[in-house]
Amino acid sequence: MQAIVADDHPLFREAAGARLSRLLPGVAIAEAEDFAALRRLAAAGAAPDLVLVDLNMPGMEGADGIRRLVEAFPRAAVVLMSGLATETDVREAVRAGARGFLPKTIMPELFAQAVGIVLNGGTYLPVDAFERGAGGESRGAENRAGSVVQLTPREQQVLARLASGAPNKEIGRDLGLAEITVKLHVRQILKKIGARNRSEAVSIAIRNGVV
Repeated sequence: MQAIVADDHPLFREAAGARLSRLLPGVAIAEAEDFAALRRLAAAGAAPDLVLVDLNMPGMEGADGIRRLVEAFPRAAVVLMSGLATETDVREAVRAGARGFLPKTIMPELFAQAVGIVLNGGTYLPVDAFERGAGGESRGAENRAGSVVQLTPREQQVLARLASGAPNKEIGRDLGLAEITVKLHVRQILKKIGARNRSEAVSIAIRNGVV
């Protein structure tokens, strides 16, 4: 397993690298202090599984920088990890191919959960990454969403792939499951979190930072 931590602050690179080392024993971690350093790593043949990148470090150029990183590291989950990203920044970065956003203040247990989700093909967005509309989501939906944490590891894997838009057949192929088994998992997920359909299940999970 390989990872890159890209940030112009050495102390943050060190802290994020230490977190990854504890979470993923044996992971090889490279560091980059700006976008140019990331490009040099790509040119040297680096093929990371995960890239944690500060959207505001020198040379990034916002969503365009994310898009170029996704192209440079096609097998990697590119994830923002920043203290200054706005809602618009996050939305544009995800549209450009980022697999999520981690605030620099994220708690260790949520960091571990988020990394697991993105490495399994999902997208992680914390609840407060987006502002609610004037009416907000219904209170009942928020209460139902609390049950997301009760999902089994396998159900969380299935839910992560639902969030990526994968059909049951593709989910089964990725996870080594029969299509009927995937259907049963989806049915159980909907029941546990009180969702009426797949789209609502994904929406609840995203709002609660699970995918």
